[in-house]
Amino acid sequence: MSITIYTITDETGRECSNCTATKKAMARQGISYQVREMTAMERDTFRKAGHMAAPVVVTDSDSWSGFRPDKILTLK
Repeated sequence: MSITIYTITDETGRECSNCTATKKAMARQGISYQVREMTAMERDTFRKAGHMAAPVVVTDSDSWSGFRPDKILTLK
């Protein structure tokens, strides 16, 4: 399964707390994923799709935004 976590960073280069929590939770579950910094165009696309928080996680069959431990557990 392909999993991509689209993250954002602030002006100092720090990643959002939900982005960090999502990556840590996936790592604890032994789930492989790719990380991409969200571009401005991707942000607009995700917002139009209803994703209003970071990170945005995209799998082969699902997508969600924010830190969602319940969704992460379904990936195992």
